[in-house]
Amino acid sequence: MSHPLELLILETVQLGGSLVFLSDQAPSTLPVWTGSLQKHFAAEIPFVVRRAKDLTNKRFATRPEDLVLFFKEQESLLPQMESLLSGQRALLGTDAARLTDSWDFIFSDMTMELWETLLQNLRRQWDQASVLQGLPGEHQTPCLFLDRDNVVVKDVPYNKDPKAVVLMPGIAELINRAHARGWWVALVTNQSGLGRGRITWDEYQSVHQQMLRLLAEQKAWIDDCEWSAFISESGTQRGRLLAGMRKPRNGMFLKINDTLKVNMSRSVMVGDSASDLKAAYAAGVKSLYLLASDQTAKQEESLKGYRALHPDFRYITVQSLEEISL
Repeated sequence: MSHPLELLILETVQLGGSLVFLSDQAPSTLPVWTGSLQKHFAAEIPFVVRRAKDLTNKRFATRPEDLVLFFKEQESLLPQMESLLSGQRALLGTDAARLTDSWDFIFSDMTMELWETLLQNLRRQWDQASVLQGLPGEHQTPCLFLDRDNVVVKDVPYNKDPKAVVLMPGIAELINRAHARGWWVALVTNQSGLGRGRITWDEYQSVHQQMLRLLAEQKAWIDDCEWSAFISESGTQRGRLLAGMRKPRNGMFLKINDTLKVNMSRSVMVGDSASDLKAAYAAGVKSLYLLASDQTAKQEESLKGYRALHPDFRYITVQSLEEISL
């Protein structure tokens, strides 16, 4: 890489981020800058152009992995927007600003001509890019992934009453075994009641926190939790969004991995449904346990068809949590 902005753009894309341009006070050449991106990379480098008031009014939001690019004409915009921008901020074409917490990067030499050259150079090296390397030790620790209902707590459909929360026999001991080995423990739970509007967020939170209190009484804890409200027939906004999070899709596992940096191949999934095991397998989890319930025969039939498509898919049906091997 001949210019540090090249590496920054590459790493932004590798993290799943976008380049964000602001239209307010932008130079008249902004379409040329974005046009160069489109010309050299089409959709390979995602970018958006937003108005400041759209961010101020919270119509849109930036993410930590985004890169927000300011031109020198836009330097005065940052003070009013600083608290609204989650992404990295880079100032192009001026060294008037001092590098502070407000500006993460300043590229004082950046001109439209240099931008074009930078993109041409990045295009030539694009296909040789390698996976981002993390901190030493990342992705070495396995995780015990757990479904919630009928695994951590006894199933109460659309439960909104903390008093109805009862831990499954052996779950605290299983979690403590995992932590004793230095593993992570994470909850991945489909909660269609939220998407259907059958339970409110406050009700879900109260049930979740009661579960944690009961685990804490046995010196057990959960390191991370992801929930999915998506349900295809939902009429609510939360139920319509993020379909990839709902098991049997693997979105919740990928979110956990983003946070905990998990060794997926050494991890374990415990669930009571075929969708639990399919999602874990799709995320790279190798040790899969189906905890027996009154729906086991139906779940095993579903898994039989799934295994026909994925010959290396394996799971074990267990009658109790004590049978789980870590």
